[in-house]
Amino acid sequence: MKVPAISRVILALLAVPAFPDAWGQTATPGTREPNQQWVGRRIVTLEGFGDYFVSAADGQPRLVRPDGLGVNIVAVVQRIDGDRIWIQANGAGDEPVGWVNKTSAIPLDDAISWFTSRIEHNPKDWDAYLRRAESEHALNQRDAAIADYTRAIGLHPDEAFLFLRRGREFRIL
Repeated sequence: MKVPAISRVILALLAVPAFPDAWGQTATPGTREPNQQWVGRRIVTLEGFGDYFVSAADGQPRLVRPDGLGVNIVAVVQRIDGDRIWIQANGAGDEPVGWVNKTSAIPLDDAISWFTSRIEHNPKDWDAYLRRAESEHALNQRDAAIADYTRAIGLHPDEAFLFLRRGREFRIL
């Protein structure tokens, strides 16, 4: 029996799961609204080298720019508070070290495909290679991380941090 084309389309649509994604969000940073489902999960920051904010003595936000081994481009969400995603430092316990703005992060589960899309649009975007490599590192994809750090180094050889991170992957292997 031959199924009419419109019936095949309807059947195909019915076969697609209608479950919301685990983050309850869309795939574009900036339009996502972090929610309590993010708590305890890992995010990838979209700018800086693991930069985050803390409250200064006068109550004003102060930017912290970690360096060396203290950099955490991938961090764990401790809580959501309005526009702030409070993050934990890797290995520093359960207390938040500070926050990033909600438009400056993407869930780790979405990161590799999102940075791949950025790279497809601009193959010279060394920062996208770096963040994809950091995501791959967090997901124990060592060979992929080394390849992406190497691509980033080829595009931005003056950035010592890239060599440090690639060396970390080689040491782990």
